[in-house]
Amino acid sequence: MGERAALDNTIAAADYLKLLGIYVCLHVIRFVMILIFWPLLVKIGYGMNFKQVLLCSYAGLRGAVGLSLALMVALSDKIGRRVQDLVLLHVAGIALLTLLINATTTGALVKALGLARESNIRKNILMTIYKNIELNIDENINHLKQSHYFNLVDWETLKKGV
Repeated sequence: MGERAALDNTIAAADYLKLLGIYVCLHVIRFVMILIFWPLLVKIGYGMNFKQVLLCSYAGLRGAVGLSLALMVALSDKIGRRVQDLVLLHVAGIALLTLLINATTTGALVKALGLARESNIRKNILMTIYKNIELNIDENINHLKQSHYFNLVDWETLKKGV
């Protein structure tokens, strides 16, 4: 498909600029739609704050369904070649830009918005689980030490490995 578009000159430089414009517009549209439905999302139990709205509008996936539909258009005999190439360019371009830009920068956005912080309750729960696991390991090692089958085991090395 791409080879055909390159050889037939059906894609112009302006089409690539339109792709960038569509990419920006999709973000704006997605943000506005999530903002409009934000009160409803809060009411039905999602409990989103504005920072989470920003993240959802930025990090949303775009691609798989659109690409499959674009391939159907590109393989259709009833649609002109230029339209086929443009649909495929724009849909694949949006998917590519989403992967290259959004996927690589979402982690930084999460940190910048302060959404990556763990709560004290979660930290306490994880520490309690860790201590219980350590206690369980010690009990199991002490039980295994009683058996003569494990006389040659270096228990300190085993403990470090677990």
